[in-house]
Amino acid sequence: MALGEVLGEARGKVAGLRALGDGIIEVSLQGKGTLLGSEMEDITTFGSAMRPNGTAYGQGNSIQTSTEGTAEWRGSGVGRPTGAGEWRYSYGGVYTIVTSEKWQRLLNVYTAGEYEADANGNYYWKLWEWKY
Repeated sequence: MALGEVLGEARGKVAGLRALGDGIIEVSLQGKGTLLGSEMEDITTFGSAMRPNGTAYGQGNSIQTSTEGTAEWRGSGVGRPTGAGEWRYSYGGVYTIVTSEKWQRLLNVYTAGEYEADANGNYYWKLWEWKY
């Protein structure tokens, strides 16, 4: 197995934080980027909880929309703080719903990605196809 084509990337702002209890913090993101070459808007929400070893485990959902359609992604990952208010995650998941004809191939792949957030609330993610 190996990483394949870059499927998309997005930049934006952390739009909100919410304490859900049981040590889980919900993070909401809103930004813009590209998905399979199309301009899109990104809305992502994930919940993370710290683990005893200093890393965090999280699960999330993401919706990308464009004039061509919508794609919904679900997945999970692990991360760690990299500085005051800064985070880095590695994650994987699948697209569960795709309405764009151009994006239909997303239903046939597993994805692997990287996410970073800085102390100013800016985020960046990049997503690859995981070839099998």
